[in-house]
Amino acid sequence: MPTKRLALIGCLSLLAACSPQAADNAADATPAEPAVTAAPAVEAPAAVEAIAEAEPATEQPSGEEDLDKVRAAAGCPVPEDVYDVDDVRIYCAMPADVQAFLARENTCQHFAGEEPYDDERRRELEEASAKYCEGREKNFTDLVVRHRGDCAVRAALIGINGRYDLDFDLDLKPCGG
Repeated sequence: MPTKRLALIGCLSLLAACSPQAADNAADATPAEPAVTAAPAVEAPAAVEAIAEAEPATEQPSGEEDLDKVRAAAGCPVPEDVYDVDDVRIYCAMPADVQAFLARENTCQHFAGEEPYDDERRRELEEASAKYCEGREKNFTDLVVRHRGDCAVRAALIGINGRYDLDFDLDLKPCGG
């Protein structure tokens, strides 16, 4: 567990250091003694290194390019059904039941956004909705109960709940807070 915490701190530090605000502040800052000592070096996971080593784009990447980069750095095969970038980022770290939920929820969201341009398409969308969307709130609540003691999974489920508005009444709070 401490290794995961250090890796998370390292990742968050990297994100903070690479933010546009950090670059602006660094240019305006005068050299001074650091107020905080640096954390011990931690070996970053291959997925984090792959993202960090990617060359910065000169233009804004498309959603597909971003998804392809995140999928390549995921650390495991991520099904094409999982297309939300945030879901792809957490997919490999999740237990199999949460992975299955992510694939099903992404498919539900896909069909929910489709237009029923004729009667045949409307029937297809209704069937897909019945297959992938019905019972999603109960399935999500079951996952929360099943993984209530795993702080990493709990944090991921909080994010999933926020992205997909699954259960507002569920008392989901991060571990230790």
